[in-house]
Amino acid sequence: MKNSLKEEVPNGMDFIEIAHNYVSTRGKISNIGNLHSQLLRWAEEQGHTRNFESYIVETYHPIEEGEEEVQIYLPIFS
Repeated sequence: MKNSLKEEVPNGMDFIEIAHNYVSTRGKISNIGNLHSQLLRWAEEQGHTRNFESYIVETYHPIEEGEEEVQIYLPIFS
């Protein structure tokens, strides 16, 4: 998810590097609750187990008319 390592990050921001397995989905930010629920349900149907010790990662992407999409990464055990 990163293009390059930054030597410095802006004040008030932390840089963490994580290496885990994830399942992912993307959709409109206004539907974030359903996206999380559907992704978790799908992951369980596929036999994946959620890793509650790892971070959930979300990235935000502007789209038309001022809306945003969110990409959700849920950590799983491999």
